[in-house]
Amino acid sequence: MRKYSKLLKSGCVLFAVALTIAACKDDDPPVPPTVAFEAKTKTVKESDGTVQVKVVLDKAAPEDITVTYSLSGTAWEDVAAAGQHNSDYAIASDYKEVKILKGESEGIIELDLYSDTDLEEDETIIFSIDAVEPAEVTPVVPDDITITVQQEDGLFVLLGWGETGVTYPDVDMDLIFWGANTSGALIPAYDQFRGFAGDYPTNLLPSTTPNYEYFFLPGVISDGTYGISANYYSGTKEPMKFKVAYATVVNGVQGTPVVKDGEYALANINAWDTETGTEVVLASTFKKAGATFSDFSDITKQATGSRSPMLENGLRLGAQRVSRPVIGLPMQYFKKN
Repeated sequence: MRKYSKLLKSGCVLFAVALTIAACKDDDPPVPPTVAFEAKTKTVKESDGTVQVKVVLDKAAPEDITVTYSLSGTAWEDVAAAGQHNSDYAIASDYKEVKILKGESEGIIELDLYSDTDLEEDETIIFSIDAVEPAEVTPVVPDDITITVQQEDGLFVLLGWGETGVTYPDVDMDLIFWGANTSGALIPAYDQFRGFAGDYPTNLLPSTTPNYEYFFLPGVISDGTYGISANYYSGTKEPMKFKVAYATVVNGVQGTPVVKDGEYALANINAWDTETGTEVVLASTFKKAGATFSDFSDITKQATGSRSPMLENGLRLGAQRVSRPVIGLPMQYFKKN
């Protein structure tokens, strides 16, 4: 009997200790969640449109949580560009703030990527956590994510004149893109390629030295027929030999160019934007179907002017963000004449 009593007494002591420990645990405050971006890196293409960046907790939010963040990197954000620089993307959700609601474990930042007429190296967008409310929620260190924005697919078009390494101080040629209007007729697409300084399509460089102009045509444009003008704007060189090169770009790699040769006399000079009765005119056409560009026509030369008849086919050009070319000239497209 005594032995049983001792065991019972010992059991009661252990039970009392267990109750005490349990009571202490119930009194401890819950451990707050930690917050981080879904990953440390992410890779996208300019043509991906709207993409998401997730901010995640390691457990469900005990109350509404607000995360504020800052932006950096080599890509230009819409607000930061402030009309002084062409922007590469915009924040489509709440600006520099994301909320994670009570009971949930993630918040989403949406950003719109812009297709443009730049042929660029990879750019970066860096999101960094600045603060969290309530303050008990702590960011995981490092508290940022780097998004790499890769060049979208499309068509690189380049006009070059004369011989490589030879300058022509008084010669100016213009490369101008043609797209279909709402009636399906090809017209010079000034609005699509206008630059910040009021430039006309691809008339973006001091083009007498060196002797080229170019643009990149994003693959997101509608299928249809397009064209270019290779305009002899001014100069005294006769004949003025030139080439137009078309090269597809897939996953940042330029394919073998299709090169078309042309030659103008002084009678073909056409200062289309200043002289009365002149106009920019179509010199060559090509087609787009899906991811394929094809049917690059030879350069059409009239007896006078830098012109040929306008086409009446093609589909409407889709809306797009555009800006200046920034990458170096691939002079290997051209051989000495």
